[in-house]
Amino acid sequence: MKWSKTMGTCLLVFMLGLSTTATGPKTAEAQDAASGVYEMLGTPLKRVVGVGGVPFDGPDGTPYISASVNGSPAQFVSVHALTLQVDKVIEIPGTSSAPSMTTGTDGNVYIGTTGSAELFRYVPGTAKLESLGKPIAGETYIYGLTNGPGGKLYGGTYPGGKMFEFDPATGAYRNYGTLVPGEKYIRATAYDAERGLLYVGTGTSNKLVEFNPATGAVSANWMPASLSVEEYPNSIDLRGGKLFIQLNKSSKLIVMDKLTKAIEYTRTGVSSDVISSPDGKKAYLFTPGDAYVHAYDFVAKQTSPVFRFGKYNGWKSVRMIQTGTSQTPAYTLSAWAGYNAAVTYDFAAAKQRGQTIDVPGQPIEIRSIAAGPDGKVYASGTQGGVGIYNPATGVMEPVSLNISQAEGIAAIGDVLYFGIYPQARLGMFDTSRSTGTGNPAEIAKLPADSLQDRPFGMVGAPELGKLFMGTVPQYGQLGGAFAVYDPATKALNTYRNLVQDQSIITLAYKDGKVYGGTSIWGAYGAPAPTAKEGKLFVWDAATGQKELEIVPVAGKQAVTSLIVGPDGNLWGFDEGVLFIYDPASRKVTETHEVMPIRYAGTVWTDAFMAAGKDGNVYGTARGTFFRIDGKSKKVSILDNTRQFSNLTADRNGDLYMRSGIEGKRHELWRYTNPDLALARMSERIEAAAADGSLGQPLYMQTGNDLRQAIHHWEAGRRDQAVHFLAKAADGLKQGGKWASEPVRSGLESGLNEITLLIQGTAGN
Repeated sequence: MKWSKTMGTCLLVFMLGLSTTATGPKTAEAQDAASGVYEMLGTPLKRVVGVGGVPFDGPDGTPYISASVNGSPAQFVSVHALTLQVDKVIEIPGTSSAPSMTTGTDGNVYIGTTGSAELFRYVPGTAKLESLGKPIAGETYIYGLTNGPGGKLYGGTYPGGKMFEFDPATGAYRNYGTLVPGEKYIRATAYDAERGLLYVGTGTSNKLVEFNPATGAVSANWMPASLSVEEYPNSIDLRGGKLFIQLNKSSKLIVMDKLTKAIEYTRTGVSSDVISSPDGKKAYLFTPGDAYVHAYDFVAKQTSPVFRFGKYNGWKSVRMIQTGTSQTPAYTLSAWAGYNAAVTYDFAAAKQRGQTIDVPGQPIEIRSIAAGPDGKVYASGTQGGVGIYNPATGVMEPVSLNISQAEGIAAIGDVLYFGIYPQARLGMFDTSRSTGTGNPAEIAKLPADSLQDRPFGMVGAPELGKLFMGTVPQYGQLGGAFAVYDPATKALNTYRNLVQDQSIITLAYKDGKVYGGTSIWGAYGAPAPTAKEGKLFVWDAATGQKELEIVPVAGKQAVTSLIVGPDGNLWGFDEGVLFIYDPASRKVTETHEVMPIRYAGTVWTDAFMAAGKDGNVYGTARGTFFRIDGKSKKVSILDNTRQFSNLTADRNGDLYMRSGIEGKRHELWRYTNPDLALARMSERIEAAAADGSLGQPLYMQTGNDLRQAIHHWEAGRRDQAVHFLAKAADGLKQGGKWASEPVRSGLESGLNEITLLIQGTAGN
C-alpha cells in the first residue's frame, strides 16, 4: 500500500473533525487549522561575546573596565579593574550589539548601538542606561565615538558615512553630513586637542582625513593608496604625537607621524587599541599571535616584548592603574581579554592574572541553520559559535562548537562544512567523532587576492566527494567567487567573477551539475551594480567549466534560493518569483509569483526553500513562511506573524526556522503538520514491510482499515470512520507475530504523533 499525498490529505480532513481530549505537544501553537504546529524549541546558543568597551572610574574613584556583550538584547557589563569582579550588568535596549563606546570628559560612558543607531549614556554608580536618541535619522550604525573640544562628543555612522556632534550640556546634536564622498562608514576617530582636529578613518576604501569641527573642513586623504584594500581602520589612537592605526583586514598596525603623515612602523597581527606606558616614553600594543604585549619605543621606532598577556584574540578597555604611592610608584595593567575574560598584570611583581567574566551567556542571534547527517540540527550564531539541537532527545546539546560565524552550511557524508565570515574561510566538524583536538577545525580559506568574505552558497556532492562554495566579496568590492574544495586532497580551486560583478549566494547540486544563483550586488560599500538582473548558472563538475548562464526571470535582481524540487527540476526563488528550470531542456519552463517583492538595496539573503516529505515545497522570505503545492504550484501563506527566516528540514521531515522578530532572533522554531507526519509514517511502514520486520498481514490490515476510515468519513459516516481508525490503531498495538516490538512501538508512536498534531492544528 503506497500512501499517496491525496490519501494523506483525506486522512488530515478526517482527523480534523475528531473530538479528543488528549494534550498536544508542549509549547506548540497553531495559527489556523491548515497550517500545522509550531514549537519554540529554545535558544541554541548562548555566549559571552564582549565587544567595544572603555575604562572609567566610579563616583569614589574605583577603577573599572567594561564591554558590551552581544545578545538579545545586548548588555553593558562593568568589571572592577583590579579584583576582576563583575560590578554591573545592564541591558542595552533595542540592539544586539553595541561595539562603539567612549568615556566622556564628564566621566560618563557613552554607548553607540548597531541596528538602531541610538546613543546611550551610563552614569557610573547608577543601575540603568539613559537613552539620548538617534543622532542622525536614517542611519543604522554608530561607530568611532570620541571626545572633542568643549566636552562635546563626536561619532560616525553607517550607511551614510556621516559625522555627528553631541553636546552633553544641552543634549543637542549636530549633523556634519558625509565627510568623504563615496565612503559609507566612519569607523574610527581620535581627537588631537593640540591641533583642535579629529582624525577620522572611513570605509570601505580605508581613507584617513583630518576634520575640523569648528569649521567643518575636511582634509585630503592621508592613507596610502596601497592600503585601500584594508577596508577601514578598527581603531585610531593618538600616543606621543603618533597615530597608531589598526586596520581591519589584516589586523595590521601602522604608526604614522601626526604632522608629516609618514609611516614609521608597521606590524601585522595586532589587536586594536594602543595605550601609553606609565612614563609616556613608549606605547603598549597586544599581538594575539604570540600572546605578548609589546612596547613601541618612540625614539627607536621599534617594538620589544614586555610580558605574556595570554592566548586571546584581542584586548579592549585597556587601562593603566597606579597602585603604588608617589614615592614608590607601581602600576597594574587591566583589560577585557578576548570575548569573555579579564586580565591584570602587576609590573612591580611581574605577575599576570586572568579569569573568565562571571556573567551569564547571552542569547546569540541565529545566522544559519542546517540539518546534520547525524539527525541533529546545527545553528550558527552571529559573532560565532554553533549550537546543536537533538530531535531524538528534544534538548539543546550542552556544548556548542567553537566555529566562527557561518554564512552557509553543507554536508558530505558524516562531515559538516561551514562557510565562515570574514575572509571566506572553511570550517569542518565530523559528526561521527566527539569534539576535541582538530574537531571542529578551520581547514581552508579562499586566497587573499580573490577578495572574498561571505560564503553563503554551500552544497556538497557526496558521490563526487566535493564541496562547492559561492561567496560575496569583501567590503567595497563587486564580484563574488565560486570555489571547489576536495576533502581528499585538500585542494581549493577558486574562480572569481564566474558571473561578472555578481555575488554567488545560493547553490544546488544534481547529477554532476552545480546550479548557482546570483545577486547583482557586491559587498557593503561596493560601487553600484553593473548588471540589472540576477543570474542562474550551471557548472559541469566533470569538465570544471561553466556551461550555461541565463537570466531566469526578466527584471529580477537576485536568486536567493535554489533547490532540487519534488519533480526533479531546479526550483528557484528570484525576487518573489518561483521559477522551474528543466535540466534536460536547459530552459526555465514555469514562473509563478510567490509574493510581490522589489529589492531596493543590497540583498544577499532572502528566501530559503526546502522540499517537504509530503511532496510540497516550503519556504521563508521577507518574514513570511509559505508552502508551494508540489503539483499545482499554488502558494499558501502559513505564517507571517513570527517573521520567520532561514529554513532546513531534518531527516524526519520536520522543518526548522529562526524567529525574525527583534529581540527573538535567537529562537529556534520547529514546524510540522499531519501531511509531513503521514509521509514520515508511510516511510516507516514501507521500510518495515520491505525488510520483513512488519509482516504482510499486518501491513495489509492496517492499510485497509485506514482506507475504510477515509472512505466512511468522505461519505459522512462519522461513527464508521471512527471505528476503522480505532481498528487501525488497535491493529498496530496487537501486531503479535506480524511485527517486532520496536516496529510496533515505532508505528504506534507515529500514529500518536499524528493525533497530537491534528489536535494542535485544530486548536484543541
